[in-house]
Amino acid sequence: MPFSAICGISSVLIGSFGVMYKDRKLRWLTDRLATERMRQFHFQHYAAHPAMILAGSVDEAAARFYLEKREKDFERFKASLLSRLEDEFHGIVEADDAGEGLFFPIGKETPDALHPHLPEYLEAYDMLRFQRQIDYCNLLLSENRSIWKHAPARQAKFFGGVAFFCLVLILALDGLNFAGAISDIAWMNAPIISLAPIWMAFVALSVRTLEEGLQPGTEVERMTQYRYAATRSHARFRAAETPEQKLEAMADLEHASFEEMLPFLKTNYGARFVM
Repeated sequence: MPFSAICGISSVLIGSFGVMYKDRKLRWLTDRLATERMRQFHFQHYAAHPAMILAGSVDEAAARFYLEKREKDFERFKASLLSRLEDEFHGIVEADDAGEGLFFPIGKETPDALHPHLPEYLEAYDMLRFQRQIDYCNLLLSENRSIWKHAPARQAKFFGGVAFFCLVLILALDGLNFAGAISDIAWMNAPIISLAPIWMAFVALSVRTLEEGLQPGTEVERMTQYRYAATRSHARFRAAETPEQKLEAMADLEHASFEEMLPFLKTNYGARFVM
């Protein structure tokens, strides 16, 4: 009776927590959207204005002109997205096609192929964007990362192993209990043998709840696809012989970055429980 009462009270508390958690989850996701879109804004602005940036590298007036333009563009970005973040979020998660996600047309403005600072400009994007994105994917997909950190690959393997272990143990204990009933062996019918499968089922359900919250399988699939897209674009960037071709590869990565964000927002918004 006390155990039943505890379970009943716990279910009410868990249900209430779930209702209260909805607003917190929405706040977390809109903050994540703002962070990702700001990052995308700055790198897309960099990729879309190579001629202005290179001109500013040798002329202070041109540098001031570019910085003022970027500041104005960022103010427009804040007005169009950050000031209406929740509306933008719902527009993305509820849309069948959210578009390419580019704030600026990359490739329309092309740099002088002979500009002395062009290699430095391209190297900066390579290091800060291509390599950082690929390294981040590798980090999340590594099975050597601590399971208590954001390590979806190792978490997926761990949860799968625990669930399988619980299933095998439940079947073994039920089989033992059944054999004890047939053969009339007392210790096989002991209360602990009868109750153990119930507790193991509870453990399996708890693990499933954690898995639902962390969603490691979905994260692994998303990161694997994004790493493939980023690696492919990086290879195109490295193999490109002209600035125009390199800008095309940069545009590919920016598009892939936006595409990677969409399933993350949609999946977590639709999840019943998120950690």
